[in-house]
Amino acid sequence: MQWKTICFDLDNTLFSHEEAFEKAICYCFEQLQQKWLEKNVIENQLDLSTWFNSFKRYSDIYWKKFETKKVDAKTYRRLRYHDTMKEFALPYTDEEADAFHAHYYDIVDTFSEPYEGLFELMSVLQQSGIIVGIITNGTADTQYRKVEKIGLASFISNDQIFISEELGVAKPSRKIFDIALQKLGETKEKLFIGDSWEHDICGAIDAGWDAIYLNTRDKPSATNHQPLATCQKLTEVLNVLRDDQSMKG
Repeated sequence: MQWKTICFDLDNTLFSHEEAFEKAICYCFEQLQQKWLEKNVIENQLDLSTWFNSFKRYSDIYWKKFETKKVDAKTYRRLRYHDTMKEFALPYTDEEADAFHAHYYDIVDTFSEPYEGLFELMSVLQQSGIIVGIITNGTADTQYRKVEKIGLASFISNDQIFISEELGVAKPSRKIFDIALQKLGETKEKLFIGDSWEHDICGAIDAGWDAIYLNTRDKPSATNHQPLATCQKLTEVLNVLRDDQSMKG
């Protein structure tokens, strides 16, 4: 392989964050409904998928405000919780929103399952002497637990994991890529693999890295940046890495 350092995004790159998010949020709401039923707050349970679809819609609506720092994380979570509960005429307070999300963050990593082909890919990179790391946006404790849960601790140590909350800078900023490279060892032969066009592909290319777009969510490219390849599944990445001709093309 032509690279000395290969780094990955975490969510929706090494495992499906979308699936873990839905399962964990639904589990938390199911537990909440049970408490409401016992206290006669509600008479009948709501359909989980119907409720979750609304929660996801409000999550997406308010995400831009959070991403552009118009609201902080706590406010973002309260907004999506409150608006969902209002839609179904359910009770809500700031304290309940905070407790709901605290429960979610306590258990979300238990729903994280590695993508097919992850361990084979990591084994090949390890055997090839490639330096491997993770560059991810998110909260430190949650991201570290996800890495542990999906079984990557034996391949990637904590000092090879770079998390926006700890570093005070997030993708797509060039700075987070530069920090990772300084810690892992400066090299011109560096590759980044991720699922977000803006954060991972644009960010990595603008920082001077090669990039592979792992388009697990079937989202179109939004700029003229040119990744070396586009894959739909993690299982395709190893084949691309082994095929130098396709990388040059």
